[in-house]
Amino acid sequence: MRKQFLSVVACALVALGVVCVSTRPSVVAQESGKAAKTEKGAEAKKAAKSGDRLPANYAKIGISDEQRKKIYEIQGKYDDQIAALQKQLADLRAKEKAEVEAVLTPEQKKTLQSVSEESQKKAAEKKKASDKEKGSDKTEKGEK
Repeated sequence: MRKQFLSVVACALVALGVVCVSTRPSVVAQESGKAAKTEKGAEAKKAAKSGDRLPANYAKIGISDEQRKKIYEIQGKYDDQIAALQKQLADLRAKEKAEVEAVLTPEQKKTLQSVSEESQKKAAEKKKASDKEKGSDKTEKGEK
């Protein structure tokens, strides 16, 4: 019984993680150094605000402005379809989660909720500690 409960909890947490990962926007490729402050940097910021993103590492391979525009056009062509599929996927995962949770007893549901809250709290604390560590790294680098 306990093994079953742990399996259900693990499945629910995996499903939640997949939903979180699948809804994250694609990574914005960063331009190096002072070039980001130039006109290209301003265009990149404007593009990022409008939803245009270069795939990972594309900015590092010397993409021209013309290529960048073509990539953004191609991405724009697929944006609506991808958004619709992501919504459909999220709806299916929510439906699956509801069906899986319907198998649980009220006591298991309550325990699952407390376990999930505890996991979220630990993750938030870990992130906070990581952010503090990154902040102190930046301070140390700035002082040198």
